[in-house]
Amino acid sequence: MNNIRAFNNYGSFNKEGDEYEILNTHTPVPWCNVLSNSRFGTVISTHGTVYSFYKNASEYKLTSWCNDWASFVPGETFKGVFEKNYNLTYGFGYVKVSSDNNNIVRNMDIFIPIDDDVKVQYISLTNNRPLDKEVIIEYKPDMVLGVAKEFSSRYVLSKENNEMLLFKNPYNEYFNDIITYLKGYIYGDLDKSSIEYDNNEKVIRFKVIVKSNTTRHLAILLGATDLGEEKINEIVSKYADENTLLKEYENVKTYWRQKVVRNFKTGNKYLDIMANGWLLYQCIACRLFARTGLYQAGGAFGFRDQLQDSLALISSWPEFTKNQIIKHSKKQFEQGDVLHWWHEHNNAGIRTLFSDDYLWLPYALSEYVEKTADYSILDITTPYLEDKPILEGQRERYEVFNSTETESSIFEHAVKAINYGLSRKGRHQLLEIGDGDWCDGYSNIRGESVWLTLFMMDLLNRFAKISEIRGNEVSKMHFLSERHKLKQALFESGYNDEYFIRAYYADGTPLGTKECDECKIDLLSQAWAAIALKDYPDCKQEVKSALKNAEKYLVDREHNIVKLLYPPFDKPKHNPGYIKAYVPGVRENGGQYTHAAIWLAKAYFEIGERSKALDILDIICPINHSDSKEKADIYMVEPYVVAADVYANPEHIGRGGWTWYTGSAAWMYKVIEDNFEEGKKVKNESVEEASKKKRVTKKKT
Repeated sequence: MNNIRAFNNYGSFNKEGDEYEILNTHTPVPWCNVLSNSRFGTVISTHGTVYSFYKNASEYKLTSWCNDWASFVPGETFKGVFEKNYNLTYGFGYVKVSSDNNNIVRNMDIFIPIDDDVKVQYISLTNNRPLDKEVIIEYKPDMVLGVAKEFSSRYVLSKENNEMLLFKNPYNEYFNDIITYLKGYIYGDLDKSSIEYDNNEKVIRFKVIVKSNTTRHLAILLGATDLGEEKINEIVSKYADENTLLKEYENVKTYWRQKVVRNFKTGNKYLDIMANGWLLYQCIACRLFARTGLYQAGGAFGFRDQLQDSLALISSWPEFTKNQIIKHSKKQFEQGDVLHWWHEHNNAGIRTLFSDDYLWLPYALSEYVEKTADYSILDITTPYLEDKPILEGQRERYEVFNSTETESSIFEHAVKAINYGLSRKGRHQLLEIGDGDWCDGYSNIRGESVWLTLFMMDLLNRFAKISEIRGNEVSKMHFLSERHKLKQALFESGYNDEYFIRAYYADGTPLGTKECDECKIDLLSQAWAAIALKDYPDCKQEVKSALKNAEKYLVDREHNIVKLLYPPFDKPKHNPGYIKAYVPGVRENGGQYTHAAIWLAKAYFEIGERSKALDILDIICPINHSDSKEKADIYMVEPYVVAADVYANPEHIGRGGWTWYTGSAAWMYKVIEDNFEEGKKVKNESVEEASKKKRVTKKKT
């Protein structure tokens, strides 16, 4: 037991914390691992393979995707391996499947090469019997080659060619030139073993003779390319050599270890496991590369989403962050607003009235410049999108948006975003909330956002510093002047003597005050008050009071939850938007929305209260929710990745929600990285010591 950590009767971390070993695959919901390079990927779960995809996880699924965990149907099925009574090991970039049936030890290693768009499934069969044994293995991918099986599978063409199966969907509008292929190998002397390619059933079938006390190796490739059959033949020839396959496998492991493994010592053993591999792996493999998971087959780029994710890479992979900023700057309109999300393959995206999307460009840019001192990015020029305005009566427009010939520097793109935001003020001179700010669910408030005003104040301070560095005194004074105006408006209309309110409805009714029956207090405003006002000596008392009330009403230490708001919406007098469609205490509607909870930790760090910041991170850490069977059965979801939300509803309190595909992982890593030096032990009181004191105090009370 010394070699395992946080065992919960389903699985545990290994001693190093870089693998999660699942011995009981009857997990409460599917526990997944996402494997990907920047173009190709697959999602594997305890219930079987979820699906595989190429180029776009939503628009070009290779195999069928099912996210109904209650009646899960794998997108790819096996017979003879990964079928029943198997164990799983999840690592950075790979999955190991193992079982022992009829004295045949069956192991399968699954990985996605970094440079080849193919899923490799490498199988080992070991015969521990005194007699030779014939083993039958079948692999059947449920081909989609499009958005969904219901729409695409009828158009899939297939053929057997040159000892492989080839698949194509010539009727797919954007991906009709892609060929998907299925290829098998039996390494070594065939010795009456054989591979059958059944085009009728769309299955590959192995008959393998495994002699007594020997091991046979075979492999299955599922790949796709838009470079024609010549490229397929190149890949197929490459992996025909077993040594090459094994070398690629080691390359994958090395690549991911270099990208994600760190050496932070926070003083909390569970937090260290997350910070030293799993958080960055979730961020890069899932959010930035695959953009998919069990709960959403996304595929698209979110303007605010992938920009924030890339913040976690500024120190370790700055060129990625730089390229992400450049990419996103090209999705801005000359007015200053941006696409809420878009697809790369056809330039289709959605223009909305959300009020925070465009501001994440200057935020990411300022973070990048501050940490890298790479000021050259400010002068790189990129184009704008052609203006196709939202029509009267509409609240959004989905369209193909192409680039114009008009270009500006990225600094000018960022300033345009800031000035556009400043131009949208309401009756209290606070920034307009539009169709929603950070919280998409506030889609019907249509008034002003206190959180957005605080966020803008932080941005203005950042760009005043950048302007000073660039020697632009006029620009610097403009930003500082606007910041001062927002501060005046904030304290005239956004503070209620104890904490900061959340917003105003269009008719002037406040949201997030003591007088409200629902949503008396919201976490975002309190956390960002500390972040945005920390350098104002005259605001210290208000910030202290705001955080005190956030802790009082929103931090539930009994259930390890940091709520987004309290009380949740049930029957509000005003309709705030689709947030109230969630059950009270679920997701944004009063549950823990982990993204915001991490900002509370960030707020405590920024005002120097490290022990409280660490306490919040300890509450959020998923391993604390799942290091026993009792806890895991309540939490239900994976212990090794961050969940977007945790329920506060009394019927399901403590249950984890959406995992993997959440920006919370990047922010959790970033907050840790910003406040700890790798390899150095934390000097202040550790989280574990603080937790012990907390438990003692609770008992005395």
